[in-house]
This record gives sequence, C-alpha cells and structure tokens, in this order.
Amino acid sequence: MFKIDFRKYDHTLIVLICLCVVFGTIMVFSSSFIAAYIRWSNPYKFFLKQILWLAVGFVAMFITAFVINYKFYKKHAKIIYLVSWILVAAVLFIGVSRLGAKRWISFGFFSLQPSEFAKIAIVIMISDFISRKKDMVERVKGLIAPIAIIFFILLPVALEPDLGSPILVATVCFAMLFCAGLQIKIVLFCLVAGGLLIAEEIIRKPYRLARFNDYLASFINIDAASYQVKQSLHALGSGGFFGRGLGKSEMKLMYLPEAHTDFIFPIIGEELGFWGACAVIAFFIYIFFKGIKMSERMPDVFAEYLCLGITFVIVFQAIINLSVATGVFPAKGLPLPFISFGGTSLAISMSAAGILINLSQYGKR
Repeated sequence: MFKIDFRKYDHTLIVLICLCVVFGTIMVFSSSFIAAYIRWSNPYKFFLKQILWLAVGFVAMFITAFVINYKFYKKHAKIIYLVSWILVAAVLFIGVSRLGAKRWISFGFFSLQPSEFAKIAIVIMISDFISRKKDMVERVKGLIAPIAIIFFILLPVALEPDLGSPILVATVCFAMLFCAGLQIKIVLFCLVAGGLLIAEEIIRKPYRLARFNDYLASFINIDAASYQVKQSLHALGSGGFFGRGLGKSEMKLMYLPEAHTDFIFPIIGEELGFWGACAVIAFFIYIFFKGIKMSERMPDVFAEYLCLGITFVIVFQAIINLSVATGVFPAKGLPLPFISFGGTSLAISMSAAGILINLSQYGKR
C-alpha cells in the first residue's frame, strides 16, 4: 500500500506555498470581478477559472512532491526536454493569438501555454548536463552544449513573439552555470552578447521600442512612463501603510489594465497597503534563501542544481514582475508566480514548488 511519511518534508515550506496560492486566488477575485462583470456580465468568470486551475495545481503539486522522486527527472531529462520543445514549436503552427501574441494551444474548453513547461524542462536539462559534465563548465568549449540547449528551445518562444520568457530562462540557466563554476569573464561576455541580442529584438519591434523609450524617459519625467506603469505606481502609493481594505481598490475599476494578471501586485499594495506588499516580497525572499540552503544538502549534483534552478525560476520571475509593476524594469508580461491569474502558469508554478517540497526531505537532514 502506498504510504507517505509527511514528517520527512519541510512543513513550513508546504504551508507557506499553500497559503500563498490561496491568497493569490482571493486577490484574483478581488482584482477581476469588476472587469469580469463589465466584459462578460459574470463577476466570477476569472475567479472560477482560477479555482479550477488551483485544483489542478494542487493535484500536480501533490504528485511532484510526494509521488515522483527527483531521480525521475534525471532519468527522463531528454524526453521531458524534447516533449517541451515539440509543444513550444507547435504553438507557431496551431497556436491561438491573444493580444497580438501566439503563445497558447487551445484544446477547446481550456488552453495551455507551452513556454511555461519549457521553463522547468530546460532547468531539468541544464541540471542533467551539469551533473554529467561539471568539470567542463569552467572551459569555453564546455558552454557549447548548454548554449545549444538554451537556444534550441528558446528560439520558437522568441518567435511567438515573447521576449520576457527567453530573458528569464537564459538568466536562470547562466546563474546555474555560474554556480557550477563558470568563469566571471565568460559570464560578462555572455551578458554583453545577450544585451546586444535583446537590443536588436527591441529595435526590431516598434511596440517594444516605444515601451523602452517610455521607460528611459520616465527616469527624467515620471509622466513619460507608460500608462500601465503610472497607474500601477498610483495604486501602490494610494494604499499607504495599511491599504484601502480588501476589495476596495479603485484602480481595478478599469483604470489599470490586466489588474488580475501581470499587474496584480499594485492591487495588493492598494488594498492591503505597505505591509501586504511586504508580505508578498517576504514570501519570495524566503523561497530564495530556503532554496539556496536546501541545495547545499542535496544528495547529488543533479538534485543540487535542480533545486537551485527551480528556486531561481520562481524568484527571478517574481523579481521581474515586481520590477515592472514599480517601474524599475520596462513593461513585460510575466505573471507573479502563485498569485497572478493564469492557468498554465499557476499549475506549473505549483508543480515546480512540489519538486522543491520533494527535495526538502534531503534539506532537513
């Protein structure tokens, strides 16, 4: 009979992740019911979808946390990577377009965003590479394979078009390689090369160039910032220390676009104030230091870098989202993990959290 010894796992990690996703669902309802009523005449539309995906996420998290051992990912790393690439490439041919981007595959009653799968698949693949070729990472020749792994799966994502996810995943992968011994001069060279590539992509798309110009101009005059950023900052500033109260945001009254997705953090700041925003930030700080500490106690190299990679994916994505919401980074569409509305994003974030929970049994030793 299948039995689970819950005592082996980190209870604090489990409780905080569960509290975060429940809190996120409450904030999705709070930030979306006005827009849902105006657009669809159903104030519960986004909330009910989030509840459904939350249930899927809990099942996925249970499986990755308590059923699948981390060694499964090492054994099937290439298959996971290949399936993820097929899904990402398929988007270019059979994907559905929303808001000018083709990033989803529709299955009728629900849609999947394969780039979310790619984030975890590439972390698994890079972890497998480091576990087998760690001594090669310090040499330039040792970068050929990981760069090919990164480029091969991120190219179709960039063609969707999506610039945020490739930046996030490439940053995570090079952070993992740096932790594995990649020389700082090589890291700096890759940063310069990556910066030039990003600049080329920004210049190539007029809407990206307009966003970036608004971003640069906002350092001199905040009125030059994009409409979303200005409304986001207004929401955060109007919340004060204790907020207007749950459900009492004014910016969600169609003033702040995508208030339940990419810009849910300003609604949290407006309704729950400075302390509510700090609680969200504190959660991701906890995940970061918990993941780093756990990685030091892993039983093998693959587990160590799998732990680091998943931690980096969650935390770096949160940093980008919070930075965009506060005007630190140019506007880029990446959801806040565990909190923003989004089916695939929520399910994959919870699956990744399940892997961390599975690895926590070794971190408790």
